[in-house]
Amino acid sequence: MKLFIIATLVLLIYIALDIVFNSNMWEANTTLTLYLQQHQFHGEKEMFLVFSYSLYVLPSIAGIAFLILDNKLGALLYGGMILFSVASNSLLKNIYHQARPFFIVEEIEPYECNKEFGKPSGHAMTSSAMCFLLPSIMFPAIWTDQPNCKYPLYLRLLVIFIITFWTFMTGFARVFMGVHSFAQIILGWVYQGYVSIIYMQYLHDRIANYLKECLQVGQQGVSIKAINVIGLIVFCWTCISILFLELNNNIFITTSEANLWMKAVYEKCENQSTLYSINSPSVLQNICFSMCLYIWFMLSFVFGIKLSKGIYLENQFSQNFKLISFWKKTQRIVVLIVLVALLIPFYVIKFETVYAQAFGQVSHSIIQVVPVSILGGLFITVVYQKLLNYLKISVSGDFLQIITNQSSASDGQSVEMQAIKS
Repeated sequence: MKLFIIATLVLLIYIALDIVFNSNMWEANTTLTLYLQQHQFHGEKEMFLVFSYSLYVLPSIAGIAFLILDNKLGALLYGGMILFSVASNSLLKNIYHQARPFFIVEEIEPYECNKEFGKPSGHAMTSSAMCFLLPSIMFPAIWTDQPNCKYPLYLRLLVIFIITFWTFMTGFARVFMGVHSFAQIILGWVYQGYVSIIYMQYLHDRIANYLKECLQVGQQGVSIKAINVIGLIVFCWTCISILFLELNNNIFITTSEANLWMKAVYEKCENQSTLYSINSPSVLQNICFSMCLYIWFMLSFVFGIKLSKGIYLENQFSQNFKLISFWKKTQRIVVLIVLVALLIPFYVIKFETVYAQAFGQVSHSIIQVVPVSILGGLFITVVYQKLLNYLKISVSGDFLQIITNQSSASDGQSVEMQAIKS
């Protein structure tokens, strides 16, 4: 509780300082960004683009870990925290509704065309979440010795240096590229630091242990009460997201102001052929609102666990995975890739309104965001394991492994033998 109070006080103090010195930091950032862009060395732009786009590598590490390591639940919780970072950042952007530097400073050029609000920085939040939560959740021995794992000091220091350096350079890249002020970057780091500390200190172990306990042989799975609590959180989150969407549409952001910002996007961004308006679903408060709703993955995930009626026997996967053939290992990967690929077409559909983009427009067979979040959770928790079981490539220790004869699986040993035989 002491850590919670201290962290909350630090967060509130920084929020107050950010509000007080907002204008000063904006002016200083304009000077800094213009200097960086006007005095760049050969290849600097390409270097910073690498840091900006490299974020997408880290979720891939979690995906690989889910496929080949014992800590499958950890990989999924890590992925869930990344989605939570995206959703919370989008909600905060609609609360702050602050423009990006290149929207309103004529001299600043955008080296990447982002059309939503800028404060706090999404790259700052997600990069710090990805970099620091990856070792914390997937490889906790980096921070503290574990019973069966101990990393040498030099390796720990190297990992800490890399994730700190990468997080800083990702933020600095966004300033150089003209899409964020350094105040937006720092605020993103502060918010995500707070969320990560609170989650790891008070929530992660409790959530992981609760799910592991629920998914033992003979247990009833996730309780209806837990599903109801998460459902209430998701519902309240959605209502707050709608509130700030409408406040921005009708009070905080004027049509003339939004059109001016979108004109800057149209004139400055390379290959930008569409002149957006305040009502376009892929800009400003509208796209922020849609991305807020990735929070629905949380509800789909726990609901899918309940539906799957599978079990999770951690620390039994690695040895059994080695015993199956290369062909079966390949099949397991292909099945997961196919399921993920089924969601991709939904993101190329164009929408006329933000609510159609967020919730889906059933009459025209258009779905995105909320439906995709729900489908994604169900694919991981229900469909994937049922396909593995149907194709006889399930392995003991799989997350939500399906067992067909629970009476013969009173302990992990018999489940293990079933997997080996299959």
